Amino acid sequence: MKKRKIVALIITIALLGIIFYKINWHELISTFKDFNFKNMIYIVPLYVLTLYLRGIRWKALLLNNPKYSSLHLGEVFTVGSMLNIFLPARAGDVYRAYYLGSVKEEKKMKVFGSIILERTLDGICVFLILLAAVLMYFREQWILNLAYGIGTLFIGSLLVFYLIFKFNKIDLICKKSTGLAEKLPSKISQPLKSFIIKICSYINSFMEGFEVLDNFKCTIIAFLTSLIIWGIECYVAYLIVDSFDLGLRFAAGLFVISLISFSTMLPSTSVFLGPYQYAYILALGIFHIQKSTALAVSTVHQAILMLMLTAIGGFYLMKFNISLNEMKSFVDN
Repeated sequence: MKKRKIVALIITIALLGIIFYKINWHELISTFKDFNFKNMIYIVPLYVLTLYLRGIRWKALLLNNPKYSSLHLGEVFTVGSMLNIFLPARAGDVYRAYYLGSVKEEKKMKVFGSIILERTLDGICVFLILLAAVLMYFREQWILNLAYGIGTLFIGSLLVFYLIFKFNKIDLICKKSTGLAEKLPSKISQPLKSFIIKICSYINSFMEGFEVLDNFKCTIIAFLTSLIIWGIECYVAYLIVDSFDLGLRFAAGLFVISLISFSTMLPSTSVFLGPYQYAYILALGIFHIQKSTALAVSTVHQAILMLMLTAIGGFYLMKFNISLNEMKSFVDN
């Protein structure tokens, strides 16, 4: 974990150095003053809507099991998203698996598997958004290569998960591994066998989170809901950019959402400081917007989303009353 923190700190410092190198401070401050609050009446309800649409999608990924409520799942997602902002290593996703597993008496690794599948669908949808934006507006080779690389990663991951689930050989591998362990000296054999059995149990539970891939209807609902969610996210991004009266088209929202979404995959310190701003600068740079202006817009965008998530997520976190220490013990075990 310490090594990850060091890498995250190095990446953050390096990107902040690039961002603030020869920054035009006067233009930066002036851009903040240009923000017009007129679009906030649309931005807030639309973004909140996406949080609850994610609850509908998560329920589809859990095979529309009646013990889950779409509203409750949306609330849990919101808390997890808030924690992802302030805690490292996607701790919010771990919280979601731990909390839902606890209150619904469900296997936590199964819930976590559904979360990983959800993230994979997110990646595929954002890839499609970026590809559409590139093909319609900006056909530079570097960003086209980026789009293809990201598409390969997420579509390939979905295919791998499906094949592992469909042709499950985990128990067979476990049996052969324990058989090999039995041939070792007893002092090593017993702990190793226990470890292998425990790991195989976790993997089997994790793969249960992908059962939805065998249900065409639920998979389609989850995918279509993902497209709607990310379409709204793009429109929200466009509204925020439009609030600065930069004269940009909807395509700006497509590039902004796709690049900042993928930037959060990079190791970074809390609040995604560094990668988020740099991705925003790259996205608006396509439209020849100056770095100082793009930095101001990204700061406002991030601040709006953080305030909404913190307010709503904080309320639900207190409502759920699950301590972070309990969650940490789940991760450690």
